[in-house]
Amino acid sequence: MSIAEEPAEVKPPAELDRVLTHLRDHGAPHLMLDGAPTRLSGGFWAEMWVLSLAKGTRSGLPDRVVLRLAPDAQLAAWETTFQAGVAEQGFPTPTIRGFDFGPAHGQRAWCVMDHVVGTPLLTGLSGARAILALPRLATALPDTLARAAVDLHRLDPEPVAAALRRATGRVACVDGLLDHYLTRSRDLEDVPLQATLGRLAATRPAARPPTLCHGDLHPFNVLATDAGHVVLDWTAGQIADPAYDIAFTHLLIANPPLAAPKPLRPLINAAARRVAGRFVTTYRMLGTHSIDSDTFDWYRTLHACRIMTDLAGWRADGTIEARAGHPWLAMEPALQPLLGS
Repeated sequence: MSIAEEPAEVKPPAELDRVLTHLRDHGAPHLMLDGAPTRLSGGFWAEMWVLSLAKGTRSGLPDRVVLRLAPDAQLAAWETTFQAGVAEQGFPTPTIRGFDFGPAHGQRAWCVMDHVVGTPLLTGLSGARAILALPRLATALPDTLARAAVDLHRLDPEPVAAALRRATGRVACVDGLLDHYLTRSRDLEDVPLQATLGRLAATRPAARPPTLCHGDLHPFNVLATDAGHVVLDWTAGQIADPAYDIAFTHLLIANPPLAAPKPLRPLINAAARRVAGRFVTTYRMLGTHSIDSDTFDWYRTLHACRIMTDLAGWRADGTIEARAGHPWLAMEPALQPLLGS
């Protein structure tokens, strides 16, 4: 997720007054803004704004917070509850300061979290720049992601699972995801997807104690800050076998959605596969959860189906053009073979 700030002249969101009223009613009665909100660019689902809070009115709030506006209240409740739950256990992610999942008619669900100043692990890389960065990326990037996964998988999933049930009425599990993708593939009449998902349903790995999983752990969702690394964007958070996380991160690193001239792609792809391999090796070395090859491959195929289901849905509803630049589009050619594996 890019956190580049856009010009301040952008019209503030319609929900802003309601957000400020909520914060005033919940511990900061004199809260005022210090200047106009600033829109954050990046992200493909939620809209985000930086709010600068006036000194002397914050009542314990930081000087800057991020307002995240979501079009789907149920999904907003899921990701915010997940993020709050891992933050309560000390995991490095922005603290949630307020939320509302029951928006007024015509408005969006929202949450407010601490603003983090940092740089994504992989940003501004394309073409020759990506080649020059390979020596650094070959070790620092996979090791950082592996440590983040190890630390997350050590947390207690029970408090988060209970909070998710209270907030959404849903039970966190991969079986529900698999059933959702199966239903969606039938609705889309996508025969290859149906066949692959049917095979996955018939070969589910043996159940074992689940862990908290991010579900979208990749270099753009991890910020390097002065105080260490911070993980963002819990939309795909899940309570699952740790292979759910490891397989997704490996899949994305091995098929990087980087813009590069065609002659450079083979070199970048070969290097990316080595980086992805190091990520898995480092996780296995540092973590306490074993991941066998069959389970790893099962979850990698599940994530390929997840991505291909999204793409098929966007084409069916005519929104594919509006999603230009989404990493799923760049990854599609590499994922097609997995549907037949």
